[in-house]
Amino acid sequence: MRGGKFDEVHKIGNAVDTITACLGAAVAGVAMFLPINFSWTVETSPYRLASLNNSVPRGAAIGVIVAVVVAVLVTTYSKPMVAWAVALGAAFSMDINHFVGRHVSSADTLTTQNYLDSILAGVLLGALGAAVLRRPGPAAGFAIGGAGFFVYGDLAELLESTDGDPYSVLETPPRWLLGVAVVLLIFSTLRNRSQPAHPSSVTTVIELPVTPILAATVLALVILAVTEWLARQYQHAPDVGHAVEIGMAVAATLIAATAAAMLLPGRDGSGVYLAVSLVAAADAVGGDSRPGWSIAALLVLTALGLLVGRRLPSMFIAISLIAGLAVFALVKSANNQGFVIAASSAVVALAAGYCCGAAWPRYAPSGVLAIAALYLPSIITALPHDSAEWPPAGSANHQTLAGRTAIAIVCGSALGLVVLRRIRPRSRRKPDHPVEGESVADI
Repeated sequence: MRGGKFDEVHKIGNAVDTITACLGAAVAGVAMFLPINFSWTVETSPYRLASLNNSVPRGAAIGVIVAVVVAVLVTTYSKPMVAWAVALGAAFSMDINHFVGRHVSSADTLTTQNYLDSILAGVLLGALGAAVLRRPGPAAGFAIGGAGFFVYGDLAELLESTDGDPYSVLETPPRWLLGVAVVLLIFSTLRNRSQPAHPSSVTTVIELPVTPILAATVLALVILAVTEWLARQYQHAPDVGHAVEIGMAVAATLIAATAAAMLLPGRDGSGVYLAVSLVAAADAVGGDSRPGWSIAALLVLTALGLLVGRRLPSMFIAISLIAGLAVFALVKSANNQGFVIAASSAVVALAAGYCCGAAWPRYAPSGVLAIAALYLPSIITALPHDSAEWPPAGSANHQTLAGRTAIAIVCGSALGLVVLRRIRPRSRRKPDHPVEGESVADI
């Protein structure tokens, strides 16, 4: 009787941890993806507005590196309670940062706070990933939260006011969402405080695996640099085709993804290839607006894709789904009917979930890098467009150029996946550096 009651309590606690992991990953992703505050943009100078806009991709790149560094440190040294406590501290600090941001009128300060927000989001994502990726339910919640909110975007449609102005969303993520995340993290931290330490935290000699950190640094910095470089080429010569520059940017993106993939243990690098190509395809499809209620449907589709990916994993299916999105971006028009937007969003959600399941890593920091890489910029965003909307819905010419560029990245990623799987044959043996207790749970 007592055992049955204990099992019921354990199931409830595990369910709460799953919800916490999902919401925490979503909060971290949204924080890295968008500026902290829009409230001053209508009265600011072009320089300050450009400063905030530039801080978004740079902050995301910093957040990705920080996330993997924290995941490696926590996975290597700590017991589960420490990982939960670090995640809680990061979420609480983000809440304070947003509270201060609401009451600060200086654009320069807000840009600095956006960088701080991205760093704290990286700490939250990395610590949370290290805490939950060893457990099936919470690991699934973490993947759904990170991938699902990448699909949905910025929560603006969910939170915008009745006047339809997207800049009325003063905080991304909003403070009430951060508050809920903090409360759930407090509960999960207290619930996991008595969990035993993993073997890696009690060994006398600990070797810190630096290759995931190098992988995150190479991927984030190269993609950021090449995206900003390509954007400058179009700013200096907007009427030139820049086919050579685009080809160079595609090549640099694929080289960075390959370097990161090869630095990760085993076949964990598959997640990097899929993330890079999925971001490119999703950006090429465009930032069409979605109704707020669709977030639930997209999360369900992401979860469904994750489940299918875990049960029937196939890199061929994963890259084929992404390739289909890129081809759709190539042929779609600038103005689409509502059902076309809904269908493309549904496919993106299914593809994101399936890729997470099919490329399920064996080492927790590898999973953190794959999820965090979804929030990196892509060279698609540097391509010219005629629309003032951000992210750009794009004109017909932009869609064609974006679609061709995305197809090139997907094809290169597919080739990289083939090479990776040839030189890293499937093995049941764990990678050399992760020790017992560091491998990711199966779901």
